[in-house]
Amino acid sequence: MLAQIDSEKDEKDSKKKKEKTEKAKKKFADGSAEFNKTLDKVQSWAKKYKAPEDIPESDLPEVWDLRDMNGYDFTGPVRDQGPCGSCYTVSFTQVVEARLKQKYGLEQPELSAQHLMQCNYMNEGCDGGWSFFHGYLAENGFLVSNECAPYLGKTKGQSCGSYQKC
Repeated sequence: MLAQIDSEKDEKDSKKKKEKTEKAKKKFADGSAEFNKTLDKVQSWAKKYKAPEDIPESDLPEVWDLRDMNGYDFTGPVRDQGPCGSCYTVSFTQVVEARLKQKYGLEQPELSAQHLMQCNYMNEGCDGGWSFFHGYLAENGFLVSNECAPYLGKTKGQSCGSYQKC
């Protein structure tokens, strides 16, 4: 019985999250005064504090959901990594895209997880890796769009040379 109650609660929570996510349907970066006010709110932390550890706990809000900031979604769509062990790469690209949306207040191109898996020699492609090595590559190299290097969900039989024109 207890498991059933937990299951029903999880189902209700899931419905609420889905409804909240679906509410965030306003066109991102629409240039409206409402969007600009929302963008200022999203950027306020970075403007006020130099580092996350500088933020006093008393200033932290109870809820801060970047999927629905006054109806605007400052994240991106969830991607499926498929059978490839690329969670470290897929999550890295999605976080970078969201951070760029927050910083510039503009839609961002979808970044290529495939390029990072093929070309970052510090990781193991579909066999796993560490997202901080992608951070190193992003800071000292470059990222490319998914349009130039689409996600294949595999790395065996592929090479970085396939993306020379990116």
